[in-house]
Amino acid sequence: MKKLVLVIAIAAIFATGSMVYAGQFGPPEPAAKEGKVSLGVGYFYYSAKSKPKDKYMDEDLSWPENKSTSNQAYLQLGYGFTKNWETYLRVGGADLKIKDAITESDFTNSGPKDFKDGLKPFGTLGIKGLLYESRSFGIGPFLQASLSSSYKDEWTLNELGWSDQGYVKVKFKKPWEVNLGVGLQGKIGETIIYGGPVAYWTRSKVELSAANLDTGNTYSASTTYKEKNNIGGFAGVRVPLGKGLSLEVEGQMKSKFSMGGALTYSF
Repeated sequence: MKKLVLVIAIAAIFATGSMVYAGQFGPPEPAAKEGKVSLGVGYFYYSAKSKPKDKYMDEDLSWPENKSTSNQAYLQLGYGFTKNWETYLRVGGADLKIKDAITESDFTNSGPKDFKDGLKPFGTLGIKGLLYESRSFGIGPFLQASLSSSYKDEWTLNELGWSDQGYVKVKFKKPWEVNLGVGLQGKIGETIIYGGPVAYWTRSKVELSAANLDTGNTYSASTTYKEKNNIGGFAGVRVPLGKGLSLEVEGQMKSKFSMGGALTYSF
């Protein structure tokens, strides 16, 4: 049974690498023991549907809803500050891709354009622990917050199908996310299966600017995007691989499905 769970977990973590924020939550049971630290390396594929605070830029232009994806790689440092409680810090890099970010005919005559920007630094701070633990069951809360760098993309008017000289720029300014949830876990030997509900809030201010260098006309607008819905769920498995080493794989269902995995060593 343990070998079967391990095979499934390894297959899942590598499958995420071929799939087109914040990262995983893990089980309530900390990886770091009291007064000890843990080190981890992870990858998370994040997918979301977002909607704008304002429907219209002006009387002619509207802000579109969008679908975004992000590939996130990170290092994690955890510390068990008291029995069954852990705080952790993640630092890493994440990209951002948004489907049909530019759709209005006023900006493009050559069809919708996707937004994309490469790896940028991000950070995550979290705390979690067990409020109740028995030999085979546990439950506890967690709080996790993430802040990303700003992302931007730019298109020339020629790329957008215009004969004029100029540009259209879009910038997502420091997206952030906060997650608050409760995890439940069950143990099969040393393997932990876990899951639970999560409440989440994400925000990013978006700025659009455009300029026609031939005519001298300029345009700018801004709004705030947030992920659709505020309640989701997660489930995962932590499998021991050896003394102090474990593999963790987790899926999350929020506005869309996301998935990731991590290898962690506990001292």
